[in-house]
Amino acid sequence: MVVRFPLFRRLPLAALLAGLALASPALRAAFTLRGELTAPFARGSVTIQRESLEDRSLTPVATGALAAGRLDLRVEAEPGLYRLSLGDLQVPFVVGANQTLVVAVATGGKTLSLTGSPDQDAFVAYEAFRAESLDRHVLRVREAIRSAGAAGNTAEIDRLTEDEVTGYQTHRRELNDFTLQRLMGTAALYAASLRWDGDHRLDELKEAVRVYAAAVPGAGIVQEMEGRIARFEAVALGAVAPALSGPTPEGGERSLASLRGKDVLVDFWASWCAPCRIENRNYVALYEKYRGAGFEILAVSVDQSGAGWRDGIKKDNATWQHISDLTGWKTPLAARYNVSALPASFLLDPAGRILAKDARGPRLAALLEQHLGRAVAR
Repeated sequence: MVVRFPLFRRLPLAALLAGLALASPALRAAFTLRGELTAPFARGSVTIQRESLEDRSLTPVATGALAAGRLDLRVEAEPGLYRLSLGDLQVPFVVGANQTLVVAVATGGKTLSLTGSPDQDAFVAYEAFRAESLDRHVLRVREAIRSAGAAGNTAEIDRLTEDEVTGYQTHRRELNDFTLQRLMGTAALYAASLRWDGDHRLDELKEAVRVYAAAVPGAGIVQEMEGRIARFEAVALGAVAPALSGPTPEGGERSLASLRGKDVLVDFWASWCAPCRIENRNYVALYEKYRGAGFEILAVSVDQSGAGWRDGIKKDNATWQHISDLTGWKTPLAARYNVSALPASFLLDPAGRILAKDARGPRLAALLEQHLGRAVAR
């Protein structure tokens, strides 16, 4: 998704950002961007935006105009995750206090690169590892799913889709491991935090954030990472699930609290998510079998299209409870549970405590039989 903001008045780069106020008065910090850019980038606008992982937003920090391809820009801003835009090119980067990044145009003018600071070098290494791990555990399975689809092999699609979900969980745990091995003490911790698995080495991640906070007190990204850790703890096994409420497809309002006293599967999904739609097929039979025994599903969609959301519900015969604010990944509903990938689910007991996470297929069926089988048999 491309997020566009109006540019500030263009100024010579040497005059940019004098006296820019920081988000936190307790932290005074700056970083520098330098580069010698050749045509066709010798002239044009340069924009810096701060990127928030919490609300998926970009906030303009500075903009200016290149002259003769020279870039020498000091930005008074906190350590964190940023985005550099130059003409039609964009690149995310991380930077710490008092670091200097070298900006260059790479791959025949098609991409931007930023190098030269420890935090950015760690982020570049993380992104390379993330791409390799995703390919190894997820993308190759997706290619096999496409081949099975072309052959009309539904059973193989279902099997491979479960492999994809399991592979993505393995992928995220590898990212946790990489974080703890390679990103300690850098702002790249924040960039990696979006994809942390809260059930893998969480105490170590919490300590990594504590150490970074001591080194960079008052930084906004520290507060966001501390909030993410707190939300992971709030959705730990055995914890009472956080409150949820939102609009229904019919225009009403539904809350998780209204389902207290039932075994509830809180299921995060979207109409465009193929594994979610396959899982809906499995839910239909389970819902029919256990609904009368006190089982309910609260499906929380991260769709943006109301028509797509309602159409998916209808086509999947998903007759359980649904809510969505139709704000996509910006929804606070997913953020409250630290959900950053689909499908994701939380099985709750009648008191609202979390019994299991991401239980699917035979595992979910076994859990429901364990908790509700006797009631069904009566």
